Amino acid sequence: MRTLLLISTLLLACASASAHDHAAMLAMQNEAKAPAPLPGESLHRLVFPLTDQRGKTFHLADEHRPATLITMFYGDCQIACPIVIENVKRTVDALPVAQRSQVRALLVSLNPGIDTPASLDRLAKRHELSPENFRLAVANNDAQTRLLAAALGIRYRRTANGEVNHSTRFLLVDARGVTIASSEQLNVEPDAKLLAALKQTLR
Repeated sequence: MRTLLLISTLLLACASASAHDHAAMLAMQNEAKAPAPLPGESLHRLVFPLTDQRGKTFHLADEHRPATLITMFYGDCQIACPIVIENVKRTVDALPVAQRSQVRALLVSLNPGIDTPASLDRLAKRHELSPENFRLAVANNDAQTRLLAAALGIRYRRTANGEVNHSTRFLLVDARGVTIASSEQLNVEPDAKLLAALKQTLR
């Protein structure tokens, strides 16, 4: 009888230890799966959605490519924005073909309500921007647009005739949304320092 009691006690102790070990292992696995907290300066902390030229809704944090080149523009702009688009296009084209799939070029509209996924799609096709690399997007409203513009360091205001006066800034961010380099150069040719930082990131 005592032997049976001893065996039962040992079995219960083993089962308890096994359950404890299993729980500890699960906790460690969950901790390993949990993403590291975002740095305070990460653009991925902006949680509102954007909609791209294909009508797909996404968040900045959804982009996990090693590098993302971000700027802002608007579709009806006939002066600065065509230069902005060409600059981004040439920056991506300056990379070796094998590296281009590692980069996302994100151009966000300053004119929600006027720029739509359909109009952005027409613009992307007119400039021959491949959707594999280039994402033209728009926020739901002006408040969200202003939040993003402030985070990017871009200033803008609407005029009485419907135009948008704005500054130009290009930001290169890593997979966590942290800025690697930036440029305020408005030129169709890539900024040499920004391009060098992009190539270094992709090594």
